[in-house]
Amino acid sequence: MTLAQVLLRERSRTLAATVVIGALMSGCAEAPEGEREVEGVRFESEIVTAADALEISYRVVNDADTDVYVIDSVPTYANGAPQPASADTVYVLGSGGSRAEVSKRVFAPPDDKTFAQMPAVGWVKLAAGEELKRAVRAPLPLEEYRPFADDSVPELPSAVEEVIFCVGVLDLSDLYAEGVPADLTGLAHSDSAAEAQQIVCSEPEEL
Repeated sequence: MTLAQVLLRERSRTLAATVVIGALMSGCAEAPEGEREVEGVRFESEIVTAADALEISYRVVNDADTDVYVIDSVPTYANGAPQPASADTVYVLGSGGSRAEVSKRVFAPPDDKTFAQMPAVGWVKLAAGEELKRAVRAPLPLEEYRPFADDSVPELPSAVEEVIFCVGVLDLSDLYAEGVPADLTGLAHSDSAAEAQQIVCSEPEEL
């Protein structure tokens, strides 16, 4: 075997190992993507780690040719009763490995459970050409808050080393072919909602 052949074989082995390592890493921590791709939606965000909280600012721009609906409020409860919506209420869950996901989005409900009343999220309508700017403050250390207390939603890791922030953007043209009713301000977690959702996420931020 010539020297060139040896070098080529070693390079191939190195590339293969790199691919395997990359696949393993992405399997450990991977941002959610959602089941719908809404072309023309842009997302920008910044996560700043302060002494006692994550200070998150973000912007969603709708350059698509259709209205979209950006998840803007997550339900909270006290003693089983719904509480007024707060801009700072977010879901906090695992995202694989030592990564946490802080988010405002919808989830597909578990297959084997029934609910007397499914939790509902609120949205902001974003017409074509419009943009939305928001800021969120998530206290540290992060405290788990999941829509469903079962293994359908990943648990927050015990030691969080990095975090991503995600927002759900809904294209409801399939669900409401005649247009979304003007008095509708949100929807419950459901398979159909999850199928209409694109999830946009920040880059990971180390804690």
